[in-house]
Amino acid sequence: MNQIVYSKSLILLLAVIIISPLEAKLLKPTRNGEEKEVLIVNAKRRLYYPIKNEGLLYSMEGPMRLEFISRYPVLRKKKKSHSFNYRIVLDGRDTVQVNHGYKVQKTIKSIQHPKHKYTHSGNYFINLGKGSHSVELLAGANLKFPVLIRVVSKEFESIGNNKEVLAPMIHQNAVHLLTDNKDVKYYECTSDLPLQVEASGEKTLRILSRLEFSDSMGQEASYRIRVREGKKVIGTYYFNTERSSVSQIQGRDNKVPGKWRSCEISVMKGKHTYSVEVADKDKAVLTRFILY
Repeated sequence: MNQIVYSKSLILLLAVIIISPLEAKLLKPTRNGEEKEVLIVNAKRRLYYPIKNEGLLYSMEGPMRLEFISRYPVLRKKKKSHSFNYRIVLDGRDTVQVNHGYKVQKTIKSIQHPKHKYTHSGNYFINLGKGSHSVELLAGANLKFPVLIRVVSKEFESIGNNKEVLAPMIHQNAVHLLTDNKDVKYYECTSDLPLQVEASGEKTLRILSRLEFSDSMGQEASYRIRVREGKKVIGTYYFNTERSSVSQIQGRDNKVPGKWRSCEISVMKGKHTYSVEVADKDKAVLTRFILY
């Protein structure tokens, strides 16, 4: 994913309090949502909307977390993986390029196009702050077919007291962050040095993260976190943050932590191992894991 435009509105849009999502709701486009495609996924009917040249427009009230679930149709399985892309425009100001590449999921069927095959889903997440928001989805470049998408919203609730702080399975020494006169342990994560964490369900895994700002970086910056289970990408989470004025990293006087951001994944029943990596080269992120 490449960020095209940034503004201070992203800080308000993507900043969230320490909360977890509730029941999911499928959103219907407020513009160009007349054309639909019904896919049979795990014996359930799932409604998708094609992103064509005129795009799709959504309007909603925050705060909420948005999940963009996309698939790409193919006539034949010519490659092991099929690449596809689309753009997200937030409030008419900030544009995010989303890129995916997935294999064909043979079990998916289409009511309208029985001869088509469809890829595994690409999942992308953005957190919205309070107030009214518009989200426009624009078609990607160099694609034979329109990307199919469903946008799901989730409200939030407090995290509660029943929580467990997890340490990565194999990790370097913890990084100590001083904030509000408290010493909090984080673990550094990069694109070259991902972290692995083990969690047992059925619960929710909260990943708290802070970007490490160097002297050459500005007041604001963006970063992405990608979560995998084995080879499967659970989701890619996009954040914009700014330098914290109340926190510091012990022993790293030339680094400043960003304000914290968070994402959540649902942990199914049983034991699971998740790999967490930074999707941007040359960026380091401090992470903390909470299971509840």
